[in-house]
Amino acid sequence: MHKSQDVLYLSRRQTLMLALAGCSGMAMAMDPTPAEANIFMPSIAEQKKLGEQAAQQILKKYREVNDSRAVRFKRIGHNLVSALSTNDQRTWNFSFHVIESKQVNAFALPGGPMFMYTGLMDRLNNNSEIAGVTGHEMAHVRLQHWAKSYANEQERNLGLSLLLGLTHASSTVQKLASVGDSLYTLHYSRHDERQADEYGLANMVAAGYNPQGMIELFMVLEKLSASNPPAFLSDHPLTSARIADVRRLIQDKYSQDLRRPMSGING
Repeated sequence: MHKSQDVLYLSRRQTLMLALAGCSGMAMAMDPTPAEANIFMPSIAEQKKLGEQAAQQILKKYREVNDSRAVRFKRIGHNLVSALSTNDQRTWNFSFHVIESKQVNAFALPGGPMFMYTGLMDRLNNNSEIAGVTGHEMAHVRLQHWAKSYANEQERNLGLSLLLGLTHASSTVQKLASVGDSLYTLHYSRHDERQADEYGLANMVAAGYNPQGMIELFMVLEKLSASNPPAFLSDHPLTSARIADVRRLIQDKYSQDLRRPMSGING
C-alpha cells in the first residue's frame, strides 16, 4: 500500500506497460490459436490473457479501493454487462476495480478488466455519468480496438514481404513478444473514439441509464481541461465534433430516455 494517495499518472499505454514484466514469457507458454484473417491481430484468447496479466500487475502495484465507491462501480458495471448480447457476455471477462489515485482517469484493458481512478470517480455526480464512461471503455474492449490498432501497426512496420513469410505460430510469438512497445505507443483513432461513444451510449441506455449522463460526463471533463487537462483526455481527445455526434445520437435515438432518473432505472 502506498504511503501517499498521490499516485503517479499512468495513461492506458503506460498502465499496460506494467504487464510487460509478467507477460515477457507469455508468447512461448500460450497455446496456439487458429489462424485469423490478420495474422498480426492477437486473438480474443490472447487479448484476455494479456489483460488479465496486466490487471494482476496493476493490483499488485496500486491500492484497490473496496468502499462504497467500488460497490457502486461494480453494480453499474454489472448492469451494463447484463444489457449486452449473450455472445458479448460469454466472450469477454469484464471486471471493475476502483484504484486510489488523484488522477482523473479510467481505462479498460484488453479482454475486459476495467479500472476507475478515485480522481475521476469522485468528480462524477450520478450513476448515468459513471455508466457513460464505463460503457465507452467496455465498447473499446468489445470492438477490439487495441488489438486492431496493434495489428495495423505491426503490418505497417514489418511490410508485405515479411507478412507473406510468417507462419501463424511464428507471428503469434513475435506479436506477443513485442507487445510491450505497442501498448505504450498505440493511440485510439478518432473513429475508434466515436465508435466507442456510439456503442457505449447504446449499452448504457439498454441498461436503464439516462443518455444525458454521457454529455454530463463530457461537460465535467471539459471543465477540468480548461485549467488542468485530465489524464483521461490524453487517450480520449474530447473534440467538439465528438460531443456533437453524441448529442445527435441522443436526439435521433434516445430522446424518450431523457426522462429517466440520473440514478438509472436499476440504480
